[in-house]
Amino acid sequence: MGKKARIRRYPQKYGRKHASHPYAKAATKLREVIEEAEADGVITEEEAVQIKQAKETVVEAVVEAAVEEVVEVIEKIEEIIKPVVKKATKKKAIFKPRTTKRKKKTTKKGT
Repeated sequence: MGKKARIRRYPQKYGRKHASHPYAKAATKLREVIEEAEADGVITEEEAVQIKQAKETVVEAVVEAAVEEVVEVIEKIEEIIKPVVKKATKKKAIFKPRTTKRKKKTTKKGT
């Protein structure tokens, strides 16, 4: 099997780099809880409660990750906007008329 075929068949969802992400941890725990519950073939009330709690932690992790991303984007936008706002609020030079008189140019009339 070639490298591209292997990549297509087994996509890397969360590599080592992202394994410590809160969502990856919560999703892994959810999978483990579901596998343990289904191992018997019967899901008891206690296991159902554990699955429900694991799902809630996954939802919380997703919300936290989304909030963090939004905050990062807002901070980047603020960094970009600050110099633009400073440039826009600078005082423009006031037009001052010249105090010296200019000489008038004369043109030769008719040749």
